Amino acid sequence: MTEPTLFESDNKAELVFDKKYYAEAIFEKISLPKIELEDIEFYNCQFSGVVLIKAVLNSCRFEKCSFNNSDLSLTRLNNSSFTDVKFEDCKLIGIDWTKICRPVKMDFLKCKMNDSNFYNIDMRGTKIISCEVQNVDFEKTNLSKAVFNSSDFINSSFNNTNLVSADFTGAINYRIDPNNNNIKGAKFSLPEAMSLLDQWEIKVT
Repeated sequence: MTEPTLFESDNKAELVFDKKYYAEAIFEKISLPKIELEDIEFYNCQFSGVVLIKAVLNSCRFEKCSFNNSDLSLTRLNNSSFTDVKFEDCKLIGIDWTKICRPVKMDFLKCKMNDSNFYNIDMRGTKIISCEVQNVDFEKTNLSKAVFNSSDFINSSFNNTNLVSADFTGAINYRIDPNNNNIKGAKFSLPEAMSLLDQWEIKVT
């Protein structure tokens, strides 16, 4: 079996992404803020300790890739695609995910996803576990069968959102109006589940 190609940062880091196709490559400790990448395909690649703050990714494709301990905050994802991509211990702050191609299949573990936008995206089955998901827009998003265990959703918006069979066990600080969202079969845990009653202004003793 061929060993994966390892790319590490050096004084010529700008040469790291000089190809149009990478398969089973490993990118480690690379810092390229504000870099602009266009029409590059990544298949089964690993990104570890990669910093792409304010990068611009135009028509790039990520399939079966993983990002660990990386920072993609404020990255622009114009017409790029993410299929079977996993993010772990990553900073993904201020990203407008509505610019990516469909379909979408991403999972997030212990990530900071604050101030991001998932408006009207089909993300059914997505896992967002032990994440900071603050000030995030989920309006009209399809999150059916999604898993949100132990994530913090303070000031995030759910409006006309599909949350059928979603799992909010252990999640905190969410505000979900059952009248404006489909929560059929969704799982919630106490005491946070009491917030579902807020719009009725009732008291439970």
